Amino acid sequence: MTSGYDHQNLAFRDPIEEAHQLELRRRVQASGYMLIFAMAITGAMALIALTGGDIWQASALFGVGGVILAAYITINLIGPSRMTPVLVGILLLVLYFYLLLSGGVNNTGLMWAVMLVPGFINLYGYKRGTGTLIAVGSATALILFYPDFPGLTAEYDTAYRARFIAVFGALTALTALLDSSRHQTQQLLQRLTQELESRASTDALTGLANRREAYRAINELERRNRHLEGRYAVLIGDLDNFKRINDTYGHAFGDRVLQDVAQVLRDNTRADDIVARWGGEEFLVLLPNTDLHGGGILAEKLRDKVEALSGKYDPPVTISISFGVAEGDPTCATHGQLLAEADARMYRAKDAGRNKVMAV
Repeated sequence: MTSGYDHQNLAFRDPIEEAHQLELRRRVQASGYMLIFAMAITGAMALIALTGGDIWQASALFGVGGVILAAYITINLIGPSRMTPVLVGILLLVLYFYLLLSGGVNNTGLMWAVMLVPGFINLYGYKRGTGTLIAVGSATALILFYPDFPGLTAEYDTAYRARFIAVFGALTALTALLDSSRHQTQQLLQRLTQELESRASTDALTGLANRREAYRAINELERRNRHLEGRYAVLIGDLDNFKRINDTYGHAFGDRVLQDVAQVLRDNTRADDIVARWGGEEFLVLLPNTDLHGGGILAEKLRDKVEALSGKYDPPVTISISFGVAEGDPTCATHGQLLAEADARMYRAKDAGRNKVMAV
């Protein structure tokens, strides 16, 4: 049996959720960088147009630059949002097709696409980004090669158009390939993280939650109950005379008993209950939305089911468990106090003759 409890309020974080948040922050950050880059290029083109005397072109580019600046400020004000990459992508596409049709300054507008390719892959990932770029490339080829395309005022010679489409396609393929490798590596790391997290929270012998996971569940339940003012019950059960079973029948048989008891506890509790191996031959059952009376009723049922295991073995072996039950609510000082109370009642059940439930 184990006695003593860790009263530390540990902070458990979900590494998978952290990875998703990190990816969102990366994409929002990429959106910000693209807006800065787009604003710099647009501003430079506007100045060149202004010095060349093309007032209309300069005014249009300065206006676009102002819209980009407003978008950048808005992104920083509202904070990370999943809509940010979408809105930035729409804005950049509008700017790109404007430069494609007008030619920008001295027909350099197409060069802006060099930034568009890695930018879209970063914004949307290699799958959606590549799909978007294929659509953009197809629309660009249509505009460049369709005779007298409406709105196309820039003059590009045929060789230049063909080279641009080839470079655009090659750059898209290369960038997608690199990001695909990065994505596969990230997925592998996430799977390894999930596997390590599962192993860190699961008892290897019984498959139940371990002590660490039980603490995490209690912390989460207490946090939730502070807002919902709910109640919950804690059962601590300890197998009676387990050392004698180990000494008489061997540790392999003792492990089998622990596994069978774990299965009984798992099969006779609800899906949202937490069943954990608390240590050695001791088990903990955490019951959300359950008061002391309900916890006592379940403890009696579990005690009876464990006792019924005695006839399962050949020759029959006396198997029994003693339970202590305690109730937690928003007024509880700490979960350590609650666990100590359940533990003390479990010891009283032992002192009263074992194979009993103590709820008061």
